[in-house]
Amino acid sequence: MLVAWTRTWRTDRAVVHEVGVTPEAPEPSLGTDAAPRWAFGALAALAATLAAGTIANRTLDPDESQHLHAAWLVAQGQVPFVDFWEHHTPALYYLLAPVALALPEGPAIYFVARAAMAVAAAGALAALWRLTRRLGVGSAMAAIILLALQPRFVEHATQVRPDVPALTLWATALAGVAAWRERGGAVRLWGAGLALGLAVTFTPKALVGAVGLALVVAFAPREDERRGARWRAVRDGGRLAAGAVIPVAAFLAGLLLHGGAAALRGLVDHVGLLTFRFVDFTKEPPVSEEGVGFLLLLLIGIALTARRHGRATLAHPLHGTLLTPLAITTGVLLLPGTPAVYRHSWLPVLLIGSVYAGVALAAAIERARAGERLAAAAAGVALLGGLVGPASVSIATAVRDGTSEQLRTMRLVLRHACPGEAVLDGTALYVFRPAAYRYRTLIRGVRLWIAQGAIAEEEIVADVRRTRPAVAYADARLRALVGPLESLLARQWVLQADGLLVPGARVPVPGAPTGGRVGVDLLRSGPYRLAASPGIAVAIDRIARAPGVVDLEAGRHELTWTGPPGWIELAALGCAERTTLGRGLG
Repeated sequence: MLVAWTRTWRTDRAVVHEVGVTPEAPEPSLGTDAAPRWAFGALAALAATLAAGTIANRTLDPDESQHLHAAWLVAQGQVPFVDFWEHHTPALYYLLAPVALALPEGPAIYFVARAAMAVAAAGALAALWRLTRRLGVGSAMAAIILLALQPRFVEHATQVRPDVPALTLWATALAGVAAWRERGGAVRLWGAGLALGLAVTFTPKALVGAVGLALVVAFAPREDERRGARWRAVRDGGRLAAGAVIPVAAFLAGLLLHGGAAALRGLVDHVGLLTFRFVDFTKEPPVSEEGVGFLLLLLIGIALTARRHGRATLAHPLHGTLLTPLAITTGVLLLPGTPAVYRHSWLPVLLIGSVYAGVALAAAIERARAGERLAAAAAGVALLGGLVGPASVSIATAVRDGTSEQLRTMRLVLRHACPGEAVLDGTALYVFRPAAYRYRTLIRGVRLWIAQGAIAEEEIVADVRRTRPAVAYADARLRALVGPLESLLARQWVLQADGLLVPGARVPVPGAPTGGRVGVDLLRSGPYRLAASPGIAVAIDRIARAPGVVDLEAGRHELTWTGPPGWIELAALGCAERTTLGRGLG
């Protein structure tokens, strides 16, 4: 298979052409017409449909809620690292703050923000086209389609993550450096640096790719210039760095104006956690089982490239620009000491990898069209493993409803808690309400800190007592805290029929002839619904109470009863009920 594709790479000069590696000696390339345009058009339409379906149906990741809630906090005038804990560079939050301010409370914010991410992802595909068109139309189209149908790309490029706009900026920087190495022009280097600096304001992970591109600029001079001029490396590297400094400096100045020196100190401290003190060393692979074919195509494409260009591979304007950052980024992500390597961390690798997977796929298709049986079989395998398999998984994700239950929970949470009232939820589905504790979302790193004692669970409990949440969503992350917070939930919260917890108490009644007495602690002041099993007479603080709404202060109350075995329940009313009654809850 590799032999057949390599032969195509070396010999099909009459069919395929490429922008020249040097101005004097244009060299042929692969896949100028590797497949009918209508086929790529159909696949592009499929990719767009998959993106739309994924926006609507893909299960909401708690990270998305975390980012949207941070954007809402910024829209309320709060300062990252000062008024709330955060461990990302917050450009995305400022970008989405107008969206959080303009939209009504409810699920629409997820879909609007996801659509914005899809537009950013389309920008990454456009930049990928700028990169790969040097290899011919066929290779370029194959690369774009392979990436656009990859489940990891479809899933994460439509999620609300800073990694998505950062990926677009990263791809733009790659295209700028490749164009500079081809045709020169200091403006292209400044522009590439500008894109890299902007990417860093979205996520500090962009620094890894920036290092790779800096090495490319410093040590891989353009083909149309003589080698050996050391000052040129300093000059060109300085241009790239100067371009990157501009947006970073502007961002820091804006953060200083918004939050003062405390915001800058918080940025260094909180974002530094990700690099130096973060405890989450999860290592997820770049693809799942359906992506193995894509990885094989990637490796074959690199082998074809290396076989063709030999020692001159890194001097090639495109391949030298891509392969060095690819190797550095992959190496850093594989290092045992690199924290939080989740699937979306591999997006920059998948983007560059799609170039070489596209090269391999276009080579197979081109040779198959030439009538070679072995190449035809290879093309079939490549299409099945690299395209059909991943696309089928993406289709299944796009059509499966994964959001309805989550959005129902969100609506219920917003109904229970009035504006300004905190919500206790490990997944941040509240978005438009304050968080009950400092860390807002129980990300894996926070849970590990709690497990190791770096964050005392009592600190979370103290935050909950201070903020007095109006409602709690007992998701799996919240239930995983089995110490003081679990005890607090058991004593001062009651489960409702809709699956949420509200402040109150549920007391089992044993049914003694003389009745019974117990003390209950109420988290909040306001109206509670008193309910009891038939035949049970209830008194609160020695005042007889009939079932119905009673107004109670926060704190300890004495509950007494007489009657048969059963139960007594006090449950705080939700926002909608309190609004109807004209009563508050504090």
